[in-house]
This record gives sequence, structure tokens and C-alpha cells, in this order.
Amino acid sequence: MSDELSDRVAQYLRWQVSDKVALLAQRYPDDTSLTLDWTDLARWDPTLAEDILDAPDSMLEYVERGIRDTPLPVDTSLGQATPRFENLPESHTTAPGEFSPSDRRGQLLALEGQVAKRTQVQPRLVEAAFECQRCGTLTRIPFEPGQFIEPFECVGCETKGPFRINPDQSRYEDYQKLLLENPSSAALGGDTSDIIAHLQGDLAGHGAIANCQDVVLVGELQFRGGGPIPEPQVVVNSVQAAGQTYQDAEFTADQRDLFERLRERPESFDVDIEDPSTADVLMAAAAPKFVSGSHPRDRQVVRGLVLQLVSASTFDGPDGSHYRGDVHVLLPGDPGTGKSVLAKWAAAVAPRSAFASGERVSGPGLTAAAVKDDFSDGGFSIEPGVLVRAHEGIAVVDELDKAGDDAIEKMHSALADQILPLSLGGQSMTLPAECGLLGVCNPLGGHFAGDESLVDALGINSPLLSRFDLIMQMRSKQDREHVRELAESMIRTWSASLKDATGQALDTADADTIDPVLSMDQYRAVLLRARQLHPTPANDRVIEALAAWFEEQKMALPERYRDALADADGQYHGPPVPVTARKLGAARRVAQAAARANLREEITMADVEVAKELVSRSLADLDIPIVHNAGLGGGDVNRREPADLSGVS
Repeated sequence: MSDELSDRVAQYLRWQVSDKVALLAQRYPDDTSLTLDWTDLARWDPTLAEDILDAPDSMLEYVERGIRDTPLPVDTSLGQATPRFENLPESHTTAPGEFSPSDRRGQLLALEGQVAKRTQVQPRLVEAAFECQRCGTLTRIPFEPGQFIEPFECVGCETKGPFRINPDQSRYEDYQKLLLENPSSAALGGDTSDIIAHLQGDLAGHGAIANCQDVVLVGELQFRGGGPIPEPQVVVNSVQAAGQTYQDAEFTADQRDLFERLRERPESFDVDIEDPSTADVLMAAAAPKFVSGSHPRDRQVVRGLVLQLVSASTFDGPDGSHYRGDVHVLLPGDPGTGKSVLAKWAAAVAPRSAFASGERVSGPGLTAAAVKDDFSDGGFSIEPGVLVRAHEGIAVVDELDKAGDDAIEKMHSALADQILPLSLGGQSMTLPAECGLLGVCNPLGGHFAGDESLVDALGINSPLLSRFDLIMQMRSKQDREHVRELAESMIRTWSASLKDATGQALDTADADTIDPVLSMDQYRAVLLRARQLHPTPANDRVIEALAAWFEEQKMALPERYRDALADADGQYHGPPVPVTARKLGAARRVAQAAARANLREEITMADVEVAKELVSRSLADLDIPIVHNAGLGGGDVNRREPADLSGVS
């Protein structure tokens, strides 16, 4: 039977993937892995493929023998080649916490997840050569990860030792352990499901593992540990970086039709906006509806989040300059204004995200840490924080004001450089953290008093505030009309949702209240498509308009205080000018994101106006005197009066 199985494997390798085998023969022994597509094997020999899923421990031995028996174009032998499988069927593709360990024990599974912790690459004893100290006889014992067993007695003199390991006669290989976490629970900040995975040989130190990114691990589910409740763990057979990059994402015909409709006919969507743009449709589709109500300041908040989700282009210039495209947004607000609901919606709809609560995480939990613990058997483990796990997406931190000074300080440099340096065992390394940060926080004392500046009201130091592109307050509404409108919207949404959940009939108004403009999958596809675009300024007017706007913002404060704070030469000599080149970068990012949100290839004057409105609103909320402020009605604004914002959120 074993010879028959090996022959079937050899036939498949010879007739279906001979090019892969030939390439491995040329690289061998520097490369010992032969990657095989399980789905392709299943088309050739369904029974053999199913047997590999059900009994990988024994079947992989036959596959290895089949590799050795395959005729080669060069004079070599693939005696130590290792078969590695990928592209398993959906029936065997899952995530930590989403399968029954008892039912899946001993099977080959593809586990999709996020690296929550990893050890350094270390040597592991694979086969120990125990040397008897009485007669010198060697007794060889193979080990699985975590095992260590001495010989019961010497095979030569039949005594019980003593023994010592002869390192020259023993066999070692690279080894790494990691904790794989369910990506859905990680993104939404709920209770996490995870599983320990063991990587051996050339899999240890895989690039996707080193950077603590999303991966697909194919491996055998085994039970480890004694006692009545063993621990399910995975011995990994192959590693792949999970998912596609934004640029590699492919779309169905229906999705492409949706993009065309959004771009060419946005008015065809049922949104309560006259002559809507594509970005308006995305705003109207944002959840929940009662937050994105009719008040202009609420709409600005929702627009800012939509633009953060599509972001701008991140790239390195020819001179080595790094251009950040990720948009950082801070939502400080009174309790009950919906800021946390919006933040959780953003985390749920983003193609890639990570969620954390500032109240429950330390500085390393937001950035990254090297820790010495039992997981690494006394060595060091890398624990990526929320910024690393959100790489190429958005990191959502609720209650940022409760994160503590240490966490705030660590986040400040991470947001600036978008990388996190670590020192581990005398070695330096960096982890990627290219993501947008959405921070949510409350003012000191729980509520805004109404007349204090935002900087004084928040428990966050100002250097971190300077890293945010948009800072938009959400204050409790005191305006009677908008309070009534918000209350009615909330009750109508609750009523329609209750009817739908309990099977009651919905009238047209009920259906309109709860039916989404875009489903979550549709919204996510639009975000992916938007991030594939790299709009550039349509003409010089766009560039000149952004430059002129920045000039006005930059000079507003010095000109205001020129007479009172001028030095002998008549130059401004007052407090540091708060409008720096960072705000020009913010306006540039917001303008490009506005073009992306409209699925356009060019940045137009309309996009510039959006950037001016949102960044000016942000400056106004910081109590910075500004010249142009479309966000608060336009005109020259030297100082925001407390009454201006007492009735809005």
C-alpha cells in the first residue's frame, strides 16, 4: 500500500508539477521546500488529496518518498525535501476559535489569523544523540516541539546511564513559536480566540511572521500537554502572507458595475442629498444614520472618517523622503455624542483594522514590546501593539485620554515615523506601522465646560495633538431643533430595527430607515478600489490654491500680534506659530483623499475646498485663529467665541 501511495505521488509530480521539482533540484540543498497546491492535487487524485487532509502525519511520509522517487533532470537526490501545501479547500480553512478541536484533531488545516506574539528564531533539538557515560554508546531520540525525554536505559550496556547529549552527533533546526489570533475579534477589540503554532526549519523567521502581519498557516492540529484537557496547537507545514495588498485586489463584475454607478450616477442612490457626489453617497451609507444627521458639523465628522478610510498615497520619493498618506483623526467629545459608535463602525468596515481601548492597554499595547515570559521559555517574545497590527489599515483607539503618559509618548514617535524600533537581545529591529490612527477621547471631567480651549480640556499632551490631521470636537447638542431631530431619528431606527428583528411587517418608511445604502461588503470593496487610485493635481490652480490657503493660515497669527510682539526689526516675536508645514501636509492628504472618495484620478478645486473646510474646522476647534473657515460659515475668524459652539456637537 505504501509503495502504491508513493508511486501515485511520484506520478503527480512527474506529470503535473515537473517544473517545480526541477527548480527545487537546481536549488537543493539551499532550498528544501516543495510547495504544492492542494486544489490542483485534488483535481489529479481526489482520494490522495483527501487522505492528506485527514492523516497528514502519515501521508506526508509517502509524499516525501514520492519526491525522492521522482526522476530528476540533474544528478542529485532530494532526500531531505519537505512538501508544503497551500490553497486548502474551504472545508479545512478556518480561524482560531471557529472550529471544534476534538473534531479536527490530527487534520491538516489552513488557519487565517493575526500574529499576536512571536518568539525569536532559536535552535531546537530535533534528534538528540544521548551518549552513555559508562560505555560511550549513542542512543538517538527524536523530539517534537516542547518535548524532552532521556533514554530509559543504554542500548549498549543496558544500564540507566548517566547520559549526556553529544551536540556534534545530534541534529538541530531553526524553531519559532507564535500565537495566532482570530483577526475579526482583534479588529473589534472583543474577547480574542487564539492558538499556539510551531514553525520549524526554513519556516522559522518567515517575513510575514517577522513583521507580525496577517498570515495563513497550514498545519496539523495536535493536542499537547497532559491531563484531561489538552491544549490544541498547530505544527505548521506552510506560511503565507494573508490577503492581497490594496493594489492587488481584484473585483467581480458586479463590483465594477457598482463603482461605475457611484462615479457616473451617484444621484441614483437613495440618499437625502440634492445632487450628491460619490463621497456624499459614502457618507450617507456610513452607520449609524442618527450620527450622520442633518447638522453640518456632524456631516463634517462623517466626511472626515470617510476620507480617513480611503486615505492618500503613501510612498517614498526619489530623494528618500517618506510621504505619509494615512490620515490621523481625533474625535474629542462629550459622552453620548456617538463618537465611539462611529469609531467601531470605522473599525468594522475598514478592509484592515485593529481596535483597542486606551483604558485597558499600556504603551507597548499601543505600539510594540519585547517581553521575557513563559511563552518563549525564558527568552524574549515580540508583542505587536495596535499600530503594528493595523499596518496598511486604520488603528482605532477608544478612550485615548486614559492611555497614560507612557502610551502617549510612545505613540507620538510611532505616528511620525510609521515604524517602531525595538531592541531585542542586543539586536535592533523595526516593525512596520503604516496606518491611520482614529483616536476617541473625553474631556477632563467628562464634559466640555463650554469656554475652555480644547488643549486645556483634554488630558493629552500637545505634541501628540500636532500629529493629527483632523481634530473635530463633538459636543452635546443644546439647539432645540437638532436635539428633537436626533431623538426622533434614534427612536425611529430602534422601532424599525425591532420590527425587523421580530418578523413584523415594515412599511416603506421603516425599510428606508434601516436598509443600508451600501452593504458592508460593498462599502469595503469601494474602499479597496478607492485606495488603488493615486490622484494628482489636475492643474496649477490646485497647487496654487493649497499654497495660498497655507500662506493665509501661517501668517494669520503673526500679523494679528505684529504690533504688540514685534522685535526691534519689526519681526514677529510672539509664541510659536501653531500652523506649521504639518497642516499643509494634512490639507494635501485630505484633498487627495477627497478625490479618491469620488473615485477620481485627479485632485480638483472641489477637493481643495473640502480640505480647506475640514482642516480649518480642525484649527478652529483647537482655538487657533484662522482666516478661512468654511467649516464655521467662512469669513475672517480671529477668535472662536464660546457661543459659536454651544449649540452644536
